[in-house]
Amino acid sequence: MKRMTPEQAIMYLGIQHDGGLSPCPGTLTAVCSYFPKDSIHYLKPISFDGPLESVRERLIAIMQSLVGAALAPGSSPEYYMRFTVQHWLLEIIDDVEFLIDEESHLIHFRSAARQGLWDMGRNARRMKRIKSLFRSIQA
Repeated sequence: MKRMTPEQAIMYLGIQHDGGLSPCPGTLTAVCSYFPKDSIHYLKPISFDGPLESVRERLIAIMQSLVGAALAPGSSPEYYMRFTVQHWLLEIIDDVEFLIDEESHLIHFRSAARQGLWDMGRNARRMKRIKSLFRSIQA
């Protein structure tokens, strides 16, 4: 498994040329809903009902409730958002991205550590918690 520097990890953020999210690195530090064939990193996307603005507001509220989370600058267009999450004790930063597909009523996500070879399941646990919180406040 190849280890990336934090600077290299940041290069993979944002909406890609194909309109989707980047695949996960070869390390055990990320999860993503965009690539179902990646059995190591794949989690199902979040389904939703309601308008885009409502979905964004719920995601922002959920992320703001997490310790160390902050909306990153450049979270546009309106169907894309990126947050950074800094570990409460360590200087570890994870990037959490959301890509809202209004047509299919799915929120795709990618949550990845900027460094390391293994995150002890931190990103997967976080995304499962976000999915659960999102379902509990479904409009």
